[in-house]
Formats: sequence, structure tokens, C-alpha cells
Amino acid sequence: MNDYKTLNDPESQQVSDFHHEDDEVFSYANYRIEDWIALILFWALALTVFSQFVSRYVFSAPLGWTEEVARYQLVCLGFIGGCMGIRNNSHIFVSLFHQWMPERLSVVIYKVIGCFNVVFIAMLAYSAWQIIPLLHIHKMASISLPISVLYGVVFASLLIMLLRSSQFLIQLFNPSHTTNNTQAPTSCD
Repeated sequence: MNDYKTLNDPESQQVSDFHHEDDEVFSYANYRIEDWIALILFWALALTVFSQFVSRYVFSAPLGWTEEVARYQLVCLGFIGGCMGIRNNSHIFVSLFHQWMPERLSVVIYKVIGCFNVVFIAMLAYSAWQIIPLLHIHKMASISLPISVLYGVVFASLLIMLLRSSQFLIQLFNPSHTTNNTQAPTSCD
């Protein structure tokens, strides 16, 4: 989580100019499984929407399945993007009161929020797990594929989120981290 306490650290400062990304060396090791899944889903969504556009406006014969499939692909992409946000610890949080708190109190609050995130995501994953068998009998309107496939992707995404949140929580409670530095870690790679 980036805040004013990490801005004074020269290692965490980032230059906000247009050439900052050019200085970084590309490495496949910087990307995780959720990044590759998101890339594949993004291009599948782009192809689906492009085929809808071409079929509707060029051939005047819209493909019926593209609208529904694109909607489900977007839902899946949103959940996979959530996995990436949790891994990078870039999800939205309120830092207004955190700025005026003592560092020890803010670290305790980071830990409480980390525990809450793990419990909340675990409850969501449990709910998705229970919904999957109930929706197996329901099919999509345009293609004969069960809706439970969508919830399977949501469940898998929630499991990845749970793993990444747990990794972050372990980093927060790591004794070597709390003795050397009182700041919360900024990502869980």
C-alpha cells in the first residue's frame, strides 16, 4: 500500500515521467499465472467483440452468441484482474486517517485489514463453491454451456485471490519484517 510513509523511502520512489518504463528490462519472471490468463481472456474478449462488430455492421447479420459470451468473458476478466490487484496490493483503500496515525498503529491496522481480506475472500470462495453445483442445470441462453462454468472461473479466481492475500498476510506477520521495518509491504510476489 503506497502512502506518504513509503514516499520518503528512496527505494520505493518512482519517477513519474514517460520514459520510466523504458528503463525497466523486460523479464517473463515478472509475470504470474493470473497475468497470462488475463492476457488470454482480454484477447478472447477483443476477438468476440470484433466479431460482433463485423457481423452486425459489415454483414448486417449479427451473431447471437457474441453479446452473452462477451459479457461472461468480461466478468471473468474482472475477477482475474482482481487477482492481479491483490497480488500487487493495488486495490482501493482509504488512506486519509492512516496518514495521521502513528506508524505502529497503522501497521496494526494493516494487519487487521489483511486478516479481514483473507476471511472475506474465503467466504466468497466458499459461497461460489456452493453455488457451482446448483447452477449446473442452467444453460447459457445462446450456447449450450452451463452457467456453472462461469462460476468455476469465479471460484478459481477467488482461490488465487485467497492465495495472494494469504501471502500478503504472511509477509505482514513476518517477524523479520516487523523488526527491520515498520511499513507494510507493497506487494506479494
